[in-house]
Amino acid sequence: GCGNSALSHDLHELGYTDVTSIDFSPACIAAMRARYARCPGLRWAVMDIRALAFPDASFDVVLEKGTLDVLMVEETDPWRVSPQAAAAMRRVLAEVRGGGTWAGCRGWTPSPFGPHYAQEAFGWSLRHAACGDGDAGALHYFLYVMRKGQPLDPRDAALGRRLHRPPPAPAPPAAPAPPDDDEDYLLAIQL
Repeated sequence: GCGNSALSHDLHELGYTDVTSIDFSPACIAAMRARYARCPGLRWAVMDIRALAFPDASFDVVLEKGTLDVLMVEETDPWRVSPQAAAAMRRVLAEVRGGGTWAGCRGWTPSPFGPHYAQEAFGWSLRHAACGDGDAGALHYFLYVMRKGQPLDPRDAALGRRLHRPPPAPAPPAAPAPPDDDEDYLLAIQL
């Protein structure tokens, strides 16, 4: 959720005067409402991202910074998520209107998210970029931008199809090494 971040206010100050922010914490939302009461275009709602109450296609732009990570917390394999996590992600992504933009920021490696976003069924394009100051040891952020109603690049579509393939069969167990009859293990023990 929005937490106590000033991002909503910063967007308002930049001229975006119709901003809706959600968080599952009633205390957080109450504090944010009080803090930014002088900004009438900011709306605050107590809501869990896993149970959104907005109708589909409610927003021109959805901006999230790490919120979708919560959908992956209980997953044991980010490449093969549970049907529940996939359905929750589809529900969140359905909030964007046709022609709208969904942007998400990740603070760690982008690889688990790309295939989930690159689904032809969503009907949008996908771009992602690493953002950082260029220092080798610096933390980089990964920004995903999806535009609803634009075609998905064929390379991204291929990436998305990987999620729907059955997992590869496990490798057969290695054959045990033959016993070495030339060595007396008991006599080699030093007491």
